[in-house]
This record gives sequence, structure tokens and C-alpha cells, in this order.
Amino acid sequence: MNINENRSGQLVTVELRLVFLKIGEIDTLKEQFQAEAFIQARWSEPTLKGMDIDCFDANKFWNPLLYIDNSVGDLKNDVWHKVVYDGIDIPMIYEMRKIKGIFLENLELNDFPVDVQDLTITISTTRTINEVLLIADTNQLSAINTHTFIDQQEWCLHQHVETSTKLLSSPFSPSQNQHPAFSVTCRAARRPGYFYWNVYFLIFFITVMAFATFSVTYNLPQNRLQLSFTLLLTAVTFKWVVVRCLPTISYLTTLDKYVLISMIMLCVVCGWHALIAVCPSDVAPYWDTIALISLAIIYVLFHLIFFFWMYFVTYRRRRIMKRKDRDYIRNRLEHLSTSGYNSINELDTYVGSSSATTVLRKLTNPRSESRLSGSSDGTVRTNSFEQNHSVLTNQHFIEQYQPKVSVKHISIANPFNYGHFNNHYNGQQLLLTSGDIEAMTMKQFRMSSVGC
Repeated sequence: MNINENRSGQLVTVELRLVFLKIGEIDTLKEQFQAEAFIQARWSEPTLKGMDIDCFDANKFWNPLLYIDNSVGDLKNDVWHKVVYDGIDIPMIYEMRKIKGIFLENLELNDFPVDVQDLTITISTTRTINEVLLIADTNQLSAINTHTFIDQQEWCLHQHVETSTKLLSSPFSPSQNQHPAFSVTCRAARRPGYFYWNVYFLIFFITVMAFATFSVTYNLPQNRLQLSFTLLLTAVTFKWVVVRCLPTISYLTTLDKYVLISMIMLCVVCGWHALIAVCPSDVAPYWDTIALISLAIIYVLFHLIFFFWMYFVTYRRRRIMKRKDRDYIRNRLEHLSTSGYNSINELDTYVGSSSATTVLRKLTNPRSESRLSGSSDGTVRTNSFEQNHSVLTNQHFIEQYQPKVSVKHISIANPFNYGHFNNHYNGQQLLLTSGDIEAMTMKQFRMSSVGC
């Protein structure tokens, strides 16, 4: 069966879900970030109905031909498949992959150093929009593990994840066909403390010292100008320190605006010291005092306006992101609640990602004959279960309820650490599978708010 002809002329809906397992270094200069993620794609395959799915071979069936659009360099990509079929509905093929690599991201640095950056992984396909429709998974939300973030000293990782779709045009295709793309975005807020203490305050002190030059008598302009020029050159040096932290951009950041306005203030002081030297000696002391008071008032007003602007404009995006965190957590808990995951107070129990590798499927009708196929690696799983099963998940969680569940482990050696377990829960048959949907159980991650 040819994968290119299997669904000829049909529009196939592919549901996607991505879990950010680990976010590595965020490189502001190169505008890229390192990440490790789990991607799950699933679609219906009617031709599997009535077939022997125990010998399922993914290469013989239709495939969406997914790829990562914004990766850079070599991308580590491990892919495996499985089939879920209850004997009644249309079989579903699951394609799961674990990726690790470097991804491009166009950083928006207008609010630097209080900026919030989008970190996006874009999944696309070589098939056109007439063949594939990419949508978010209707059963499970995309998620992020904030506990394994490497660059926590410089960034604060938000807990919400957003998805979006767009169209891409292939420059190599003569027909310029459009291809669907699915983007999953998490967000990181920069910790601005380093720049507050090492740039803002130092520039502030340098500029304030310019007012000390008025203590030199007005008839010694050479001394006043020497001190003012030294302060101005020092401010220019700090400006170059800021430039080295940023890529080459054609707009001013928040920090650039503050440094440039401070340099303008120093230039005005230098200009006044040059002007007072040619003023008549009888009015020079009066106008020198007026200039000092006026410049001091202007400088204080500038800081008041700047502080209000920082709070209401540049920090506004941070407040929006925190509100999205709260909305995401609430929606996630509602999703778990409506899915029946809170039957044994599971919403109050969260476990780390290292143990989230075991899934427990509960059979509501042990006499119904349903089947779950093995993965394409040859591992076969057959048992009775209902497709709308309850996911209790997690070896740590199972051990916590050990008095209620007796577990018999059967080890099966394979690259993905699959396993079979036979259990009895209140006299009903249970099926345990582990490994192949590792990140699908990310619902155990604690959704506690993290301050920035």
C-alpha cells in the first residue's frame, strides 16, 4: 500500500500536541534557543478496520510527512508509531517523536531588558493544504515542563503554551503550493536585575555627577568642560556594553532610550558650560543658577515619566503573560476534571517528569472485546479496554495507592522501554503500558505560579 496514494484526493485531519520537555540556553545575540520536545500526531486510518493490526507497519500506510520548520543544524529526531483501536470506532494511528536541537526565533527586543520572548517550534508538512489539515489535539493540551529550564538565572519561564496555525509556501516548488504549519509557543521573561544594577544605576550616577560640575566657578570653562567630557565618554562606553548584549537591530530598546537621553543631558551640560564662558560677567552667575535648577527639574521629570512609562507600557506584556498563566492552569484543571481524572483526588497530586512514564487504562466493561496494537517496533499489546479510558498515570502515583492495586511487572527489552502489566482493580481487568507516550502524561507537572 503506497503512502502517497492511500488517501489520494482526501483531506486528512491530523491532531498535534507538543510538550516542551526541556528549554536550554536562549541566545539573544544569535536569536535562537535550545529545546527538547515531545510531539504527538494522530489521525484516523479507516483501512485498518477489520485488519490484523498486531502486525502494523507504519511504512505501509498514509503518513502526514511532518518536519520541523524552524530547526537549525542537526536535529535529533526519534520517531515511533502505535495504533489505538477499540474494535468499534475508526482506528487511530499515533506518530510520536522526541526531538532535540536548536531552533530559530525572531526576538522582539523593544522592551529590553524587561522583554518577554516567544519560543516557538513550528511543525509543517511536505503535503499541501488540499491533503492535510493540522489542528490542535482535541483530547490533550500542549504543555511545558518549567522545572528543567536550564537558563533560570537569566530568564523566567511562563507556564502557559499557545498554539496557532499558518500557511507556508515552498520556494522550491514550481507550483508554489501552500503547506499547513502548526506552531506551539511558550514564553520566557528576562530577569532584568543585572541590567538595573550594572547599567541603569551606573548611567544614573554618571549623569547626576554632571550637576557637580556647576560647583566649578563659571569663569573656568576649561575645567568644567574637561569634567563634562569625561562623564560623556564614560556614558558612551556603557552604551557599547549594552550593544554587545544585543543583535544588530534597527530600533531602540528601552535601555537604549534611557542611555541616549542621559547622554543628551550630558551634552546639554557641556553646551551650557561652553555658552556661559561668553556671557557678561554681571549676569553670568544668575543665569548659571537658573540653568542648574532648570536642568535638575527636567532630569527629575524625565525619571518620573520614564518610571510611569515602564510600568504601564513595557511591563504590560508581563502582566498579560501572568494572566495567561492563570487562565491556562484553570483551563487545564477544568480539562482534567471533565475527563474524569479527579476521581481519586488526582488533581491534588502532581509528580515530576522523571516518573511520568506509566499509563494505567481502566476497563469499564471487562467483557467487551477491544484491542490495542503494538508499536511499529514489534511490541504487541492486546487486551480489553475502552478507548475513553481513565489515565491514572505515573509509577510514583501507582505506588502511592499500592494497597489498592497489585502490579505484576513483565519486562520487555526494546529501545523505548515498553512494558506490559496485568492487574486487578476492584475485580476489573486493567492494562498498563509504558514508555511510548512518556510526555502525554505531563498533566502531573505542578502548575504553581513562578514570580519573575
